[in-house]
Amino acid sequence: MIAADTSYANGAVLPQGDSPELVLVPATPSERIESIRLNSKAWSGPLDLQTYIERENHLHQQRLTKGCFTCWILVDRREPEEYRTILGSCETYKKKAMLAHGGQVEDVSTHGVGSVYCRPEFRGKGYAKRMLEELSKKIDAWKMETETRKCSLFTILFSDIGKEFYAQFGWKPYTSSHFALPPIRDEAYASATTKANLPKTRTLSANDVQDSMCSETVLQKERDLLATASEKSPGPKIAIAPNFEHFEWHWAREEFYAERIFSDRELPVAKGAGEDNTGVYCAWNRNFGETPEENTLYILRWVYDEPTSPEQSEAIVKAMAAVLRRAQLEAHRWNMAKVEFWNPTPLLEKAVALLDPMAEVVHREKDSIACLRWIGAEHGLGEEVEWYLNEKYAWC
Repeated sequence: MIAADTSYANGAVLPQGDSPELVLVPATPSERIESIRLNSKAWSGPLDLQTYIERENHLHQQRLTKGCFTCWILVDRREPEEYRTILGSCETYKKKAMLAHGGQVEDVSTHGVGSVYCRPEFRGKGYAKRMLEELSKKIDAWKMETETRKCSLFTILFSDIGKEFYAQFGWKPYTSSHFALPPIRDEAYASATTKANLPKTRTLSANDVQDSMCSETVLQKERDLLATASEKSPGPKIAIAPNFEHFEWHWAREEFYAERIFSDRELPVAKGAGEDNTGVYCAWNRNFGETPEENTLYILRWVYDEPTSPEQSEAIVKAMAAVLRRAQLEAHRWNMAKVEFWNPTPLLEKAVALLDPMAEVVHREKDSIACLRWIGAEHGLGEEVEWYLNEKYAWC
């Protein structure tokens, strides 16, 4: 327990962040639960403490994270295990990724960093800074013993405190923009789709998403695009592998909430939408916030082939617009305040313009800032790296 004067229970004064007695270590199971209890005040949203702990346990059992997850805690080495005061905490997730350089693509592993938390009553002592310094020393080689490369050349995180704090530890900000569209009612959806002469779409089940967006054929196309890009322009390119486990994780999160908030409804089965003639598909999830205004239907990822003619380009743009309309309808049906998708391509910008010529790209400066730490220069791969497929599916 921590006394009101922010000293240890034994009366010793809390150390400063630069103390040699501070260490960053993996939490024990009970310490992990304690770290969740502590950060619940900031992140539990509409869930009570016990339900929030259940959510975290549920998410950590998904295929994406099971066996790949580490909870880290900053503690005083002089305190005994299980009785250590948690000064700060964060989580890391080992992920599959792709690295392209010189026209070749490697399957590599990386880590996503999340849930970076420092207790409010302990702030001002430099604990967050110390925790990130220690993490940057450990993370590159963490859980990499069985990999071909014994270190992770890059790691990612998504900052909710702007672009500067994490940059000082090597996690530099990358493009973080999005479009936000309002929900649309059933009757408005039908008339708007007809008026704009948009093609018919179909909703995608989880199995449909796996078949149309995560097949070996689609994943190989992404590898080929990375390889081609690395031939056409200098410098390595990376991407988080857009495998099906990512979508499962996001859906496990939304279904956990839906089961408790909409207990009188079946769990959401529409996991995306697509237009088969052009091969335009997207997967989405519903994110339930603390208030209805925070509810957001996120498009996690888009899949489509780059057009080779003006006619094909026009057809793809119309298909994208039709899929976005379907997402707006789904947002209305689940009480979402908006539809959002990240880092739009020029084709997607044209699709949005068909639906709302006044819509503008939002460039985020504070929250969900995509950040990447690159150590490839130490391995002869250059100082800079390009992040491909920087979409919501990779969020952690």
